[in-house]
Amino acid sequence: MAIKMITTDIDGTLLNNNKQITTHTKEILQAARRQGVYIVLCSGRPLVGVEQYLAELGLDSADDYVITFNGAQVQRSTCSGPLISNLLTGKDFQVLDKLAHDLGVRGQAVTPDGNIYVTTPDVSPVSVMDSYFTKMPLHVRPNATSAGISCLAKYMWADAPQILTEALVSLPEKIRDKYYSVHSEEWFFEFMHPLASKGQAMVELAAKLKIKPSEIMAAGDQNNDLTMISAAGLGVAMGNANPLVKKEAQVVTTDNEHDGLAVAVEKYALQ
Repeated sequence: MAIKMITTDIDGTLLNNNKQITTHTKEILQAARRQGVYIVLCSGRPLVGVEQYLAELGLDSADDYVITFNGAQVQRSTCSGPLISNLLTGKDFQVLDKLAHDLGVRGQAVTPDGNIYVTTPDVSPVSVMDSYFTKMPLHVRPNATSAGISCLAKYMWADAPQILTEALVSLPEKIRDKYYSVHSEEWFFEFMHPLASKGQAMVELAAKLKIKPSEIMAAGDQNNDLTMISAAGLGVAMGNANPLVKKEAQVVTTDNEHDGLAVAVEKYALQ
């Protein structure tokens, strides 16, 4: 069956290690878009963190779409408001932030308008890095209540990998059951609305566009890509993907330093 939508992760998939889209990958994706295939960037970043890549690929019309915050929101690339939105509440922020303090792990709240809030004066270098790469302003507040946040896209543990590993051992089962949680990078563990995931957002957007899951190609490299890789008709793991992603995918392409995304699109989607 012909591919009508390509959903791609950004970091480690669309981008090489220098955070760039190579000329070849750009040309192949633009060729697929001219063919009528929807190219949907799907990332843990907010819209402001992906706008430069949307513009670079020419995916900035009213008929182009983007999945942000790991699936918490879906919107048109023209930023006319979310089509799909599954958010956490201010109360969730308080609960998850207290848990982070109790477990000795530094965390951050990410709001739908693209801001990061932390409640520890000892700000994690990981939060600083995230703010820089995603273009989200970083705010320090005494506690979750004083932040005055009524909703958030996600709450994240943002700390050294060993600290996250130790904290996960003590993560209460009731928290795992209440939220969609995922180890998205070695230094990130994320908590979101139970209906917020890349796969859920991808399938809902496809339904709005009258596209079947079997007509979707999804590509990624990390655990937060698993839901879309397993839900798509063709799940593609990058050559640099972790072993679990490679196991779940139907095909494994070359890595992000060797145009792995373009290789897969050219082979399976271009006519």
